[in-house]
Amino acid sequence: MIELNFKDAFDSFERLKNESRWSQCYYAYLTAVCQGATGDVDGAQIVFKEVQKLFKRKNNQIEQFSVKKAERFRKQTPTKVLCVLASIEVLYLWKALPNCSFPNLQRMSQACHGVDDSSVVGLKYLLLGAIHKCLGNLEDAVQFFQRAVKDELCRQNNLYVQPYACYELGCLLLDKPETVARGRTLLLQAKEDFSGYDFENRLHVRIHAALASLRELVPQ
Repeated sequence: MIELNFKDAFDSFERLKNESRWSQCYYAYLTAVCQGATGDVDGAQIVFKEVQKLFKRKNNQIEQFSVKKAERFRKQTPTKVLCVLASIEVLYLWKALPNCSFPNLQRMSQACHGVDDSSVVGLKYLLLGAIHKCLGNLEDAVQFFQRAVKDELCRQNNLYVQPYACYELGCLLLDKPETVARGRTLLLQAKEDFSGYDFENRLHVRIHAALASLRELVPQ
C-alpha cells in the first residue's frame, strides 16, 4: 500500500482477511479499500458489506474505525477516488507517510487534489497537510492544516480530523520562536475542545509528548 500498488496490497489483505486470527474486520476494510482503489468498486462494495459481519472486538478502536468507515460504502457504491483517499488515510493513521518515497507522496498529493466530495474535504486537507509536511513544503502544510481545522463538515463525517489537524498545525508552529505560543494554544485546543473521536487516546499521548518537550525547551 505504501508503494500505491493496490493490486498487490489487495491480494495480501484478502489473504489476511481469510486467514488471520487477529482482526478479520480490519483486514476486510483494507481489502475493500485496495480493491476499490484498483477500480473494482462493485467488488469493493461487497467486501465493505462484510466488515460489519466480521466486527467481533467491540472495544477495539481499529475495528470500530473500520466499521464506521465501511458504513458509507455499504449504502452507496464507492468510487475509485474515495478508495484511494481512504488508503492514504490509513497510511497517515499508521504514521507511515514519512516512509513513502517522494514520487509516491507526490502521487498521493495529486490524488487528494482530485477529490471534490464535500463530505471529505476536511480529511482531504488533513492528508494534504501531512503529505506536504513529509515533502518539506512546510508553508503549504500549514495552510492545508488550517483549512482542515476550519472545516465543520468533518464533525459529521470524520470527527477526528479537526483535533488531529490542530495537533499537526500546533507542532509545526512550535518550530518557530515567533509562533510557539500559537502552537501551544493549538495543542491545548486539540486536547481540551474535542472528545469522542477515533483514536482519541493515541492523539492525547502525542499531545502530552509535544507539550512535555516544549516545557523542556521553555520552562514554565
